[in-house]
Amino acid sequence: MDYAICLGCGGAVDEGSGIPDEEPPCNCPPPSIEPATVSCPTCGGALKVGARACQFCHCTLATRRCGDCAAWNLAEAIHCQACGRVLAAEQAGGGDLTDRKCPRCSGALTARRYGELDVEECDGCGGLLVAQPVMDRIVATKDAPTNVRVALPERPYTRETQVSYIRCPACGDMMNRRAFGQISGVVVDVCRDHGVWFDPGELGQVLTFVERGGLGEARRRETETLKEARRSVRSEQMRSTMGSMGSQSMALEHQGMTGGMRSPGVQFLKALVSLWS
Repeated sequence: MDYAICLGCGGAVDEGSGIPDEEPPCNCPPPSIEPATVSCPTCGGALKVGARACQFCHCTLATRRCGDCAAWNLAEAIHCQACGRVLAAEQAGGGDLTDRKCPRCSGALTARRYGELDVEECDGCGGLLVAQPVMDRIVATKDAPTNVRVALPERPYTRETQVSYIRCPACGDMMNRRAFGQISGVVVDVCRDHGVWFDPGELGQVLTFVERGGLGEARRRETETLKEARRSVRSEQMRSTMGSMGSQSMALEHQGMTGGMRSPGVQFLKALVSLWS
């Protein structure tokens, strides 16, 4: 046999001497001739294969996803960095610039879609604005957080050490700071009308929290807290009632002693009061 067999598709590869007519030829695309390393179009730093954000300047890369291996590539790439397949033109995913500005660095926000999640993203600092209905739909769907988290650019998460309030990119009003799910440990900025702002890495942390059942645990704790508050209110009301009854028993006892007798009603009231004293 003077021909090779392709390990990708099993077809015969012509090495110059031809292949038999009965053998199916290899139909794989030609191998990629792009360099093994790709430079960031913003700062020139070397990018890892499939990177969604530059590890040096942290800018989001205008990308397209490979339809065969699902790896991310630069928008200008012809072949996939990971598997070498030809990228279709419709796989581009750079997004469209909006007229809104990032509340952190004042960079322009770009409209993008990650999995089932539509966001407005800052390519400068990596912050994200997510409309509230979109976020509600994500956390309500069992598998959606995983799909979105995998699609998101990997960004380092740094817990805030100093409180800083920001204005909503849509309306300009000051956003409220809230701990997502109460027990997630991630403090996000919320506009009641236009959604939630996530600083770099925060959305990934939130989605991981949701995947691990954090919202269910938060609801369980909230229910227990409400039950304990109701028990405390009932106990306080009972003590107040018993205190009033104790005053009445003292008055009745005084009357009984004055009359030379101890009333059974007085003894009953005293026994009740003793339970709460």
